[in-house]
This record gives sequence, C-alpha cells and structure tokens, in this order.
Amino acid sequence: MTNLLKRGIEFLADKLKAYASQTVIYKRGADTVTICATFGKTNYQIEDDSGLKIGGEITDFLFSPSDLIIDGLLTLPKAGDQIQTDSAIYEAQFIGDGCWCYSDPYRKMIRLHTKEI
Repeated sequence: MTNLLKRGIEFLADKLKAYASQTVIYKRGADTVTICATFGKTNYQIEDDSGLKIGGEITDFLFSPSDLIIDGLLTLPKAGDQIQTDSAIYEAQFIGDGCWCYSDPYRKMIRLHTKEI
C-alpha cells in the first residue's frame, strides 16, 4: 500500500524548492556550495535561572539534505556554518537542541536556524 503522507510531503518539498526558493551560497570555512533554500522564521523563548523569559525570532533556511555536498561528501549543518544571500550573511545558531532539525518525519527538508551577522 502506498504511503500517501510520504508522497504528499515529497511532492510539497519538490514544489517548495521549485517555486518558493532562491539560490544561496552555503559556506563552511573555505568550502562553499550553491543550494536552493526557502526563507522561514522560528520564534523562540529562553528562561534563565531567575525565571526571566527572553524571546525573539530567528531566520530559518529550508533546503533538501541531498543538496548539502561539501568537499564531495554529503553532510549535515554545523553551528558556525554560513548562508550568503544577495543582501546578507547569516550564521547557523543553536536554539534548543541544535542549529538545525528535519522539517518533516521523512527527512526531506532541513530547517537551519540562523542569525544575520
């Protein structure tokens, strides 16, 4: 039996890349790769030991994990990696458990958390 949810996610990921993304440069040290990524946002909130809550909004980039080939190897994002757009440079930042997560249960899209530098 066909998994309709998986097929739907694959279809939507392909359409997102084709119609709602832009070309960006992904940088890790001296290595670069051009990928298609879609802009997103994540709201976050951090509570310190005294109970004070501080929150904000960060810029996310959504892209296919299969596009992230650095130095000839398929890889995953790391904190400190950068994305350069036409107008700004963003750096991968930890929020919660890491600087990125899969955006769906079938691992078709990565959501990279960044801040503009």
